[in-house]
Amino acid sequence: MYVESVEDAELCEQVRAGDSRAFRLLWERHVAMARQCAIGCTRGSAADAEDAVSDAMLGLLQALRGGRGPVGNVPGYLRVSVRRAAARTAARRHRELPVAELPDLPASENGCRVTAYFDAACAREALLGLSEQRRIAVRLFALEGKGAGQIGERLGIAPPAASSLVYRAKEALRAGYLRHHVSPADAECADVMDRVVASLRGRSVRRHTAAVSSHLHRCAACRERGRQLRDVNAGLPQRVGVK
Repeated sequence: MYVESVEDAELCEQVRAGDSRAFRLLWERHVAMARQCAIGCTRGSAADAEDAVSDAMLGLLQALRGGRGPVGNVPGYLRVSVRRAAARTAARRHRELPVAELPDLPASENGCRVTAYFDAACAREALLGLSEQRRIAVRLFALEGKGAGQIGERLGIAPPAASSLVYRAKEALRAGYLRHHVSPADAECADVMDRVVASLRGRSVRRHTAAVSSHLHRCAACRERGRQLRDVNAGLPQRVGVK
């Protein structure tokens, strides 16, 4: 259970260990400050400010999960990140592949808003993890409503191959989303979570079953991560935005 007395430094360590709830508390604490900084850096543009805040928060999440990022001065780290993100927001908007739209929530629904942004960050990471061909296929299918024939024509492949590509791309996006939702720093835990994701997506390998079960029996953190993944997987594909 998280309380206001928990210091930022401790929350950062918990995020590095793969705890997504700790990141949500960091977001709630500092997002107002980040927005105020972003508004000043984007000459009052609300859309650009939100993009800058989202990028800065995503950068914070990625840094912490990679074992880097701030030790305790989260506000200072975010201010620098927001300024850098604001400087490149306009140019990147023309290159960036969209993901699922964020819901227009009242400011009072902070918990839902934090969850929505966190989900979008995970979806964006999953999308950027796809090959260029798969990203194009997802964009054409999900955002432009193209069929297999049109996608195949655009990519120079036969319609059956295009249909297969779209299927594999959507599944890779969903699996990637799950992996980014729970990313423990420990290598053994990360490997087990990959196996759990494969099992949830119907791609488990029987020879790994005993090792995964043994790890989950002795690792309470991974048991909790597994429960989180089952809950998140139950909401796919709506949370990722690709049916």
